[in-house]
Amino acid sequence: MLAGVCLRWGSTMSKPNQLIALGLCCVLSVSAIACRGRQAVEEADRPPPEDELPLDLEVDETPEQDAADESQSAAPTPAPAPRAETTGTALSPPQAAQLIAAQPGSRINLRSQPSTTASAKGYGLVGDPVQLLRSAQGSDGTWYYVKFERSGAEGWIRGDFVNIAGRATPLPPTARPENSCKGLAEAMTFTAYHSDGRFTLVRFVNLETQNTFDSTLSRQGSNTQGQPLYQGSASPPTGGTYRVELVDLSGGTPGNGSQVAIDYNGISGRGSCP
Repeated sequence: MLAGVCLRWGSTMSKPNQLIALGLCCVLSVSAIACRGRQAVEEADRPPPEDELPLDLEVDETPEQDAADESQSAAPTPAPAPRAETTGTALSPPQAAQLIAAQPGSRINLRSQPSTTASAKGYGLVGDPVQLLRSAQGSDGTWYYVKFERSGAEGWIRGDFVNIAGRATPLPPTARPENSCKGLAEAMTFTAYHSDGRFTLVRFVNLETQNTFDSTLSRQGSNTQGQPLYQGSASPPTGGTYRVELVDLSGGTPGNGSQVAIDYNGISGRGSCP
């Protein structure tokens, strides 16, 4: 545009003046081009506004696995061990039992599998009532998959810590608290139950181990004083079978403050009826 202005301006002048005007226009044109060039450079170097700056990218700094790691992760997974509750033979119906040991305060391990090398899930105490759900034969004897009645915990316990025969069974409907006589025989308490004037069962509780075991009673005539005599046997969880003898000191009408005398394998005691 500046060159066109120079031509129109020079056409009105004499020839010498035209040459002078043309030279001046050339100088002005070169200056204008240089100015535009500097302006373009300055605009290119100027930083963009903050809202136009590029956002930082998140970089995953986790190193890639090498071939050895990948081959290791691709290795086959070992087959899972058999479930403990499906190992061995199911007991139908489940059997009632109690835990036993030579020492009253012993802790008996509850294992995840029928083996002493298996991990222990917890422990039980001597006298704890359990239900036997399964049995399995191991290299060190018979094992039982048990369920604790109080806590509901389940696991395996070796058979020599389980007593089946000595476990007190549920009381029959005729064994009512109001028809019972309670007493003490050294380290055991006992409760003798009667019905229709006859004693039918006595329950023992070991105060040290809390083992509970029963003896059914049958009438065996009378003693020399004419008092009704009952006999039976009991098998405590610690093992063995022992004679039980009960004498009805009421003469055949137990209740209302009457008394009984009991002998458990030579251990004597007395009890009172409410």
